[in-house]
Amino acid sequence: MSRTRWMVVTPLVLVLGGCGSGYYYDRNSEYADAEMTSPLELPASRNQARYQDAMPVPKATNDFIRSREGYEPPRPQTLSTSDRETRFIEPREADGNRWLVVSAAPGAVWPRLQEFVRTNGYQVQNIDGNTGQIVTDRGVLSVRQGIRNNTTDVYCQQGGASVDACLSEVSQYLSSGAPQSGVSMVAQNLSRNDRVRLESRNDNWRLALALDFPRAWAELAWQLENNYETPQRRLVDQNRSERVFTVESTVKGESSWIPFRGSSDQTQQYLLHVSPADNGAYVSVTDSAGEPVDQQRAHDLLDGVASILR
Repeated sequence: MSRTRWMVVTPLVLVLGGCGSGYYYDRNSEYADAEMTSPLELPASRNQARYQDAMPVPKATNDFIRSREGYEPPRPQTLSTSDRETRFIEPREADGNRWLVVSAAPGAVWPRLQEFVRTNGYQVQNIDGNTGQIVTDRGVLSVRQGIRNNTTDVYCQQGGASVDACLSEVSQYLSSGAPQSGVSMVAQNLSRNDRVRLESRNDNWRLALALDFPRAWAELAWQLENNYETPQRRLVDQNRSERVFTVESTVKGESSWIPFRGSSDQTQQYLLHVSPADNGAYVSVTDSAGEPVDQQRAHDLLDGVASILR
């Protein structure tokens, strides 16, 4: 009997062993042997509004390669914002420049902006999804990733100056019930989800904002004025010339065992210092006299600010 069982099992083993060899086609060698080809050339007389890169590769701005040690790759930007409960288009202004903040990712705003240009008879001279710019006979319309996820900054400029009439028309168009155009894969290169980072440098906590100082201050001022206040914290004052926000924060203490004594809650004022940098701006915290504060307290205060910017 044992010999019969062996005769039956052996062919099965041979058949199963053969399934793992050659069943799946390995294409690794094809990728290794691939060669670069010349890019497709289109006639200069083409309609610029109808042709753009389908899946462009972002241009590198430097040769810096970050070490993988301790590095967590960022999550991809959400393609759509249809699940957002609150939709808004808010104006911003800084140093005489004006723009709109739209509650949608650049990938969703970009096709709507192209629709706006086409619907309103703008003559397109150049369109570039990599930079988020549409050059027209009436100026340049552009989109940038906002400081918060799933937000976009929209600009209308002519000769470097804001065009208020254009901004007003864009705001009305985006607010209207015009049909959605889906999401542009081209504009996904404009999206980033690391605009706000809470980081520690030399045992000091700071908030890193990937915006130039005017945009960073404008967004901080708006959010602190409208979305920061809770029973435990509030904005007290702001001084743009000194680049400082004054906030008040209450640290909840333990209730006293003595009747009518109440709790030991402590309310103090702190200064949020906004410092411009080469690639953005930083927010640090001190006490009301400008002296360093406990690192845990600094972390908690800056984390509260970060929560309204994400």
